[in-house]
Amino acid sequence: MNKPLPQLQPLPEAERRHVAVVGAGLVGLCSALWLQRMGHRVTIIDPAPPLGDASYRQACSYGNACTFAPHGVVPVATPGVIWRVPGMLLNPLGPLAIVWRYLPQLVPWLRAFLASSSKAEVDRIAGTLAVLLSQADAAWQPLVTLAGAERLKQREGCLYLYKTEAQFRAADAENGLRERHGVAMDRLERADIQSMEPNLAPLYERGVLFRDAYVFSSPKQLAFALAQALVEGGGEIVRGEVSAIEPRDDGIGLRTAGKQIVADHAVVAAGAHSRKLTASVGDRVLLDTERGYHVLFPNAGNLLSRPVCYPEHGFYMVPMADGMRAAGTVELGGLAAALNPRRTAMIREGVKTLLPGAGEGSDEWLGFRPSMPDSLPVIGNSRRLPRVTYAFGHGHLGLTLSALTGYLVSQIVAGQSSVIDLTPLRPDRF
Repeated sequence: MNKPLPQLQPLPEAERRHVAVVGAGLVGLCSALWLQRMGHRVTIIDPAPPLGDASYRQACSYGNACTFAPHGVVPVATPGVIWRVPGMLLNPLGPLAIVWRYLPQLVPWLRAFLASSSKAEVDRIAGTLAVLLSQADAAWQPLVTLAGAERLKQREGCLYLYKTEAQFRAADAENGLRERHGVAMDRLERADIQSMEPNLAPLYERGVLFRDAYVFSSPKQLAFALAQALVEGGGEIVRGEVSAIEPRDDGIGLRTAGKQIVADHAVVAAGAHSRKLTASVGDRVLLDTERGYHVLFPNAGNLLSRPVCYPEHGFYMVPMADGMRAAGTVELGGLAAALNPRRTAMIREGVKTLLPGAGEGSDEWLGFRPSMPDSLPVIGNSRRLPRVTYAFGHGHLGLTLSALTGYLVSQIVAGQSSVIDLTPLRPDRF
């Protein structure tokens, strides 16, 4: 499924620009590095970038499931999801849930989400995701090498488990869709799973191994390594929050509390916080937030060899440098509400059942996935200000697609033809 990417050549001096990137998550960092490789002068602006002794905890890129997921061709909205909406509203602890008080604000997004769940739309979306995923690893490799981060990669695949034969058969449609798009996968019997992951409670009947998946053992370390590579290459990272983006005679103005930063071009890669910036430009983008949780089990890092997911529970258990991270679930509820301790308690109880030796969880985290209704990211120029490029909305594939997004952004800024058709990813598609 992995396809090579054409090598990007540095631009002639006259075509190089000063590009400001808003956001120091993985998408912003990768965009900045690819732009720098093209010869541009790059400035990243972020309230708490991965530098020095920063905790980086506020970043969605800090708390993800750390998994490069080439099997992610199946969108969140699939045929039949409309019948699950009442359960999403009634069960606040389900793998996919809606916060009641946020429902009025969510209605336009939810309407588009349901419209994206038809079979025809799912096939179209999966086709677009498959094209992106087929080139995602090739886009990561140069940046991983540049940042000296190869040591963080663990290539053992990703395991999905099903407690009953009926659950396994119910996943046939999704796994068949993956196979049609070239995902490398093995269907497993109970004995296969037990041999691969002996520390799991034997609460499974069948499984699927996605062979090409891998883990970055610390997304925080990955982000810091990418940021360091950018600075060593002559890039600048500014601490600050951009409140508005404005046209100027001499370029694009990015307003922060301390000053206005002027650049020739701007890239908005601020994740779930990007919508207010698109509004300041004058664009309406149907971006919303999936609230994702994790719990860290510091003494369980050696109990698993690879990410393990029970789709029924909606979270991954991932071995990492600092323990085992149980991460996932989808809670549609915006940016304002505090962490819901009942959801992290649900994750803790799930881990206790599925991985009995995990011990106690010591750390809880809530982050905000930038999510579009059709599970496709936004990659493309603003219609109002062509000198502004958008790169956000990656949902569950932020880590997986961030390097490819940066590659595509660098082509857009240079005015080059993209290696893929970006029409399905245009900002105004809704």
